[in-house]
Amino acid sequence: MPGYGKRTDRPVVRLWARALAVALVAFVASGLYFYIRQFMKDAVWRFDLGLVNKSLAAAAFFLLIVSMALTGTTYFSRRSSRPLAYRKHLGLVGFWTALAHAAVTHVLLPAVGLRPERKIEALNSDWPGIAALVLFGAMALVSRAGIKGRLGGEAWRRLLRYGGYAGLVLAAGHAALLKWASWTGYFRTLDPVLPSLSLPLTVFAAAACLLRLAVWLSAKRDP
Repeated sequence: MPGYGKRTDRPVVRLWARALAVALVAFVASGLYFYIRQFMKDAVWRFDLGLVNKSLAAAAFFLLIVSMALTGTTYFSRRSSRPLAYRKHLGLVGFWTALAHAAVTHVLLPAVGLRPERKIEALNSDWPGIAALVLFGAMALVSRAGIKGRLGGEAWRRLLRYGGYAGLVLAAGHAALLKWASWTGYFRTLDPVLPSLSLPLTVFAAAACLLRLAVWLSAKRDP
């Protein structure tokens, strides 16, 4: 049945295409945000590899947050479980984007003579970021269907669930260590008007974790 494979592959292709489209929109929107914020902060219009790198980081963080938040939003909306199909694809694209960010930070920027955005007091920010990347990489391997068959469905889902939220916490810790001075300065002065994009993204990540906790509490109350 030659047509059978094509019909079954088509939904998977759509999932990947939409996940990649979300990644592209997130990357472009982040780049515009950083470009405008840079002018508001330093009165210069400059587009360089450093801005591209920050946009990769923001897009990766956003994709991973959305991937994890879909469970809670779908649970409480009680409409359709179809958005859950995007969790894996958004998470994997987010992981690949984070890998690109790490490669630009540690390989490409030094190669062209630019320094990554890193302050002396925030050097330890690298470690939670690397730990999050390793954890999401392990999840990418575990997400394969063959691994699910070996672990069993319940253990497989639990591993991905706890690993994903642990990864979000580590990614948020990476952002906080790197940008804490910027965040506190923003709350003191509200200057520039636009905060570092890592701040609303970290709040979004915290909301995703709290939403998952609410799902767990609600499920415990329901028989």
